[in-house]
Amino acid sequence: DSVSSENKENPEIVSAKELSAVLSKDSRAVRELQSRLSNLGGSRSSVGRQLRDIGSELRVLVPKISGLKSARDKETAAVKELKAKREHANNEVRLLSPEVKKALDAKEAAVSSLSKSKGKAGRKSASQLYSEMEDLEMKIITEAMPFSRKQDIMKVIKEKRKQLEAVKAFSDAMKSHRELFSKFSELRRQSYAYHAELQKHAADSQRFHEEMLKLIPRIKELRQKRKLLVGQFGSVKHEYAAADASLQEKLHEISDVKGKLDTITAAKKKAEVEQKELFLTQKLKSGKKLTAMDLMMLQDK
Repeated sequence: DSVSSENKENPEIVSAKELSAVLSKDSRAVRELQSRLSNLGGSRSSVGRQLRDIGSELRVLVPKISGLKSARDKETAAVKELKAKREHANNEVRLLSPEVKKALDAKEAAVSSLSKSKGKAGRKSASQLYSEMEDLEMKIITEAMPFSRKQDIMKVIKEKRKQLEAVKAFSDAMKSHRELFSKFSELRRQSYAYHAELQKHAADSQRFHEEMLKLIPRIKELRQKRKLLVGQFGSVKHEYAAADASLQEKLHEISDVKGKLDTITAAKKKAEVEQKELFLTQKLKSGKKLTAMDLMMLQDK
């Protein structure tokens, strides 16, 4: 009852108690918010660190894939070009094959004809045959001989003329076959060379492609992880901002409550001083002496 009556007489006491309760409650809330901000800050730092790590790895992998793709495309272009060159050489070989066969047949026919016409004396060169024919013709012109002898020489000249034609045919056939076969062989050599080079470029292109394919899953994984972390970072950032706003609000409330408590305390102290002064004044007016306790009360002012 005495407490109740005292509260009714001093409403400041109730207000101070209420403000103290509010201050205590807000202080607990501030500590909780500070703890939450600390945890959120740690989470934000962790997510940020993971994002930086992912970014660093992607900055290495993406250019590497681009380089592999460029290298693969370059090798693929070389393969395409070499295929066209090989096909052209093969077409030339196919077109030239009948001519080579024809030249080979002509050479074999010329060899056969030359073998039949070379006679007992064996094979002679065109210059030898020309020289012998000129000598025989000169002999007919310059020497006197029976008609039968002349006819025999004419037969020899005719036979040598046949041999000369066979030698010329053989020489032409050999030259034609040699030139065509040389061209045919060169085209075949080019085709084989193009094919070998093509195989090398194709293997390199495949190797670059496979290396690139090995890296793509990792890049997809990192990008998906980064997407999730960006969402998580945004959520943590939002929560941090909300908690910080609540903290600032509570700190402002605490400041207001402290201000009000300081005002109440100051007013209470002032009232107590005034009451002491009134008590001492009345005591002096009544003619009473001030005691040591009274003097201490004056010093406490």
